[in-house]
Order: sequence, then structure tokens, then C-alpha cells
Amino acid sequence: MVDGLAPDAYDALVTAAETYRAALVVRLAGEAGLRTEEMTRVAPRHLREAESTAGVRILSVPAAGGDGDAGAAATGDSGTTAAGNDADAATVDGGRIDRETVVPASLAADLDRYARSEGLDDDEPYVDVSPRRVQMIVSETAARAADLADGALDERVTPSLLRKTFARRLLVDRDVDPRAVRDAGGWESLGTLDPYLDPLDGEALAAAMAGGGDSADAAAGRTGTTVLSGFEALADPGSADPVAAVPEGLTEADRWAEAWVVRRAVGGERTDVAAAAGVDPEALADRVAAAEGPWLDAIADGVPAATDGGKGTAGRPALAVPATYEGVVHGALCVVAVDDDPVEESERRALAALGRCLGRAITADRWRELLHSDAVTEVEFHTADEGAFLARASDRLDCRIELASTVDVDDDVSRAYLSVDGARPQDVAAVVEAATGVSDFRVIETREDGCSASLRLADGSLVRALVDHGATVRDASAADGRVRVVADFPEGTNVRPIADGLRERFADVRLASKESVARSPRAESSLREGVADRFTDRQWAALSAAYHGGYFDWPRGSTAEEVADAMGVSSPTFHNHLRKAQRALLDGVFEEETERSLREGEERAVRTDG
Repeated sequence: MVDGLAPDAYDALVTAAETYRAALVVRLAGEAGLRTEEMTRVAPRHLREAESTAGVRILSVPAAGGDGDAGAAATGDSGTTAAGNDADAATVDGGRIDRETVVPASLAADLDRYARSEGLDDDEPYVDVSPRRVQMIVSETAARAADLADGALDERVTPSLLRKTFARRLLVDRDVDPRAVRDAGGWESLGTLDPYLDPLDGEALAAAMAGGGDSADAAAGRTGTTVLSGFEALADPGSADPVAAVPEGLTEADRWAEAWVVRRAVGGERTDVAAAAGVDPEALADRVAAAEGPWLDAIADGVPAATDGGKGTAGRPALAVPATYEGVVHGALCVVAVDDDPVEESERRALAALGRCLGRAITADRWRELLHSDAVTEVEFHTADEGAFLARASDRLDCRIELASTVDVDDDVSRAYLSVDGARPQDVAAVVEAATGVSDFRVIETREDGCSASLRLADGSLVRALVDHGATVRDASAADGRVRVVADFPEGTNVRPIADGLRERFADVRLASKESVARSPRAESSLREGVADRFTDRQWAALSAAYHGGYFDWPRGSTAEEVADAMGVSSPTFHNHLRKAQRALLDGVFEEETERSLREGEERAVRTDG
């Protein structure tokens, strides 16, 4: 039998994904059977409801060059060609497709949420990277999972192995008709699937010949639909508080007797019950305070924690998953089953994905809280650690470097925009070439005593680490081998644990100052406050990269193609997000102007009437 990942190993791999896109990459291969290059082509328009089976979603897999031409079909894992041909292949909006596959409910909900949060158009790929980058994402996620599991999980996981896991799960664990598996995975023949199947002994043959439907149903288990209502609640645009709506949504599934969210204070150890359903909040607060249940382990360890029953859960199975974003654990999502049925792997994976979605939502809440607060906790950090590139570069070149902006472009990769004084571009380029974790140095503007430039940061930065903790960075610069970063946190933040966490990445990080200050009226312009919530993450990244890359200068410091290439996306994708961001920006300007004109007109009318 060809090996695939065991359920526990696959669950650990999905849980180890650091970003939503990384989780989607793993799940599209492991749960939908997509090949590497196919992941880069599927878009929201390819996902639809099944007409004959309620609640089932079907994903159409477009062919290479499938925009209506006679592009070649995708190549299979064994060198075979995917099912379908030019004469008979189905089409989606005029584009030829190779095949269709069924997507689990929890994965479909995650794809919908991701498309909404990223502002994807119907024809914009969910995974807008190269096939090579897809392979790297799987490899990096596997390495992280192996590290978290202390080597218990083999880090040599590939998209091909995930497809084998897909076949094994359907054929062996769920007893799905091999013909359905062949067509869903795009294998050429039933013979291709032979290695995935163990030979049947007499008892198994007897059960099969007798049509053992009960055993097949038991093997199928739950599909993760018991978590779908939680995703829907979180993604509901009409919800005043999406985070608080998640427990209510989960208990609507009749699978969970109780559901709640505990949130950890920024930089602190205190946890509070943020929302609950199916349980008295006061009694729940007592249980949390008494350290009863798996949720504390989920917060402390950053991985799901389960129990088959115990004190605080009325003897019923309970599961807690961390609410995380970019490696920062903001709290936990907790559920208790209505009966003694154990939490199955599909439910565990779906809840882990929901926990990551919840972590992002909590981070967004904290950014909004910081944006609109009247007072902030202003902190200043210093580091001369060799791992901080700006510190190393300023020391080597005896120059001053101002960090103008950072833009997230791919998983844990950022593009940093710098202003360098006292060093020539070629000297900076030489330092970049000799350093690890930085690459792709690009000059935007050359000055007599320096330059404006950008580079890729592949191993994170002090600035990004602070942003991931919910801070707004006000100033970042480096001189004489030392980096100085000034950032704002919400008022009352316990900064000391944050500083301790930063030292795990930069050994000599020092908290130079901390004070509570009133927010300056100029700290955030009224224009930014008026339109900030209109941008998706991708739109804001495109607008920031264009601005700091000199795209709006005259003459231009960078062309649109150069900015798109620096962000690692295609030119049409960049233009799409930039246009939408510009529209949101202009809507804010002209809507504000219209409202002001209306107010002035009303005031003039009142004065005239008076």
C-alpha cells in the first residue's frame, strides 16, 4: 500500500500552518485532491453548490490554459493526463475544466471566508503564487509541524503525498467508490489506485458483498459540517461583533452543548470570557479562573487540546483550539459535545481552522481599538542583535536607515521600504547579498548621499513582530549598529511579556521606555480613519507598495510591473487590488466632501429661515 499521512499527522500538519493561505494549500491537496499547479488556477467562480445534493459543494478544476483555448491538460502524479479531453470537457464561464471534485463543508467555508477577507474577484485564484511556491509552502509547513511535534512527524511532506492521503482517506477510511475517487482526483484509471488499497480478507469481502452500508456510514464519520455555522457567524458582514457570534453559531449545530471564546489580554497572562453560548457566563468564568479544562493548555502551548471528559465538562468530550494570528496566541475557542461521542478528526481540523480565523478577527479588533482610542501606551524598543538586518547594515556601512514601511507579500515574507543616508546603493546591495533572510534589493531613487530602496525580509523583523502583537509602529530607524522602534499599544497593555517574547527572536531586545500618552489629533488623519476599514489586506498592501515604491511619483520610481514583481503577484492582480484601493480612497474623499457640503447647505438654510 502506498503511504499517506495518518489522520493525526495530517491534523498536525494543518494545525501547523502559519497563515490561512498555507492551510488552504495543504487542505486543497489533502482534502480536495488538487495537484500543485491546479491550486494556482482555482478561483471563487469554480466553487458551486451541488444541484442534486443539498449542502455539498463542488469545485471545478480548470485545465492549464483553460480560458477557452486548447491548452494542455494538467499532468498527473504518475505522468498520466487528467481526465477529460477538448471535445468532451465541461466548461465554466467559457473556460475548459479537467474535472470536478467535492470539497468538504469546512474547507468550502474556509475558501469563502478567505475570498471575502482578501477581496478576491470571482476569477482571481485563491492561491496566487507559482507552483514552485506552493511546494515550498507545503515543505515549510511540514518543517514547522515536525518541529512542534519534536520530530514525531516526518517533515518530508510533498503535495504528491497529500494527494495520496486524499486517496487513502476516501478509499480506505470512508469506503468511497473507487470510480468516484478516480474522477475526483483526476487519475487516469482505476488501476492507478490499486497501490492505495490493501487486499480484502474473507470477512471484509463478506461485508462488501452483503452491502455493509452501516459499516460504510460509520467509517465516513462526521464531515466537519458541525463547525460550518461557526464559520458563517464569523464571516457574517451584518454581525456587530463577529467574534461573539461564533459560540452562538456553533451551538446551533446540535453537536455542541457549550461553546465559548476566552481572550488573553494584550501582553498579559489574564484570560477573560469574551463570549459564550449554552453555558452560564458566571459559572464559566469560575471554571476558567479555576484552571479547569483544556483551554488553558491550548493557550499555553498554541496547539489544540482535548479531553474525553472531566471536571468542568460534565464528563463530555471537550476540545479547545488556539485563536492565533501570525504566531501570536490571542486566546482559545472551546466546545463541549452534547453527548459522549468523541470529537472526530474532521471536526478537530475544522475547529483548528476556525480558531485561526478567530485569531485574525481578534487582531483586527485590537487594531481598530488602537485606531480609535483616546490614549495609548507608547513603547520604545532597542536592539543591536546581529539577526536584525537594519542594525547590521547600519553598522557595516556607518549610515542611517529609516524604515518607511513594510508590506506583507507572502506568508512570513515582507517587503521593507527604506531610506538610506550616508551609503551608496551598491554598498547596501553588497550587504544584502552577504546577509541571510534578506534578498531582492531594488533601488527606487538614488540621491547624492544615499538612496530609497526596498528589499525582501524572509525571516521576519522586529517591526513585524510588534505589528503581529497588535501594535501600530510609529517610527523605526537604525544607526551605529542599533535599531530603534517606537510603537503604540492599546492603553493598559502589559508590555513586559511582549518584550520577553521578542527576546526569543532578538536576544538583546531592550524595552527603553514605556509611557501612557494622549493620542495626538494628528496621529491618524481623519481621512485615514474614514477609509481604513474599507481596504482588504491585499488592497492596502498594493496601495502601500505602490506609494513607497514610487509608482505615484513623476517621473515614476517604479512601474506597475516592477511593483507587482516585488510583491510576488501578477501585474493584473496588482492592478486589480490597486484600483479597488484607489476607489476606496476616493470614495472616502468625495463622500466626506459631499457630506460637508450638505451640512453647510443645511446650516445656511437654518440661518436663512431664522
